Amino acid sequence: MKRIIAIIKPNMLDDVIFTLHQVKDFPGATMTDVRGMGRGFHRHVKESQLSPSFGYPAQVRIEIVCLDDQVDEIVTNIEKNARTGKPGDGKIFTSPVDGAIRISTGQHGDDAI
Repeated sequence: MKRIIAIIKPNMLDDVIFTLHQVKDFPGATMTDVRGMGRGFHRHVKESQLSPSFGYPAQVRIEIVCLDDQVDEIVTNIEKNARTGKPGDGKIFTSPVDGAIRISTGQHGDDAI
């Protein structure tokens, strides 16, 4: 099992979710509104604008736990549908998942997805 975390622009969410539902046996996703900044953030913002009240750009964090053989298709779909080609499009991270339990049924491992 793998965990995919994608941080994308909010206006790209509908396109990303639509394409993810086209993935066979797509396991679902958790989405959270987040704020953040990337490496080049300060190059695009004047020093005088950086203050405690300065609003960092809104983003959406999508978290998916899936089977190993689904990772490439899911990541490719997110990448294609979240890209505008401009700074701030976001990032995608993948990592292994040691285990999973579906609370409602007690299923473990791959069956829990």
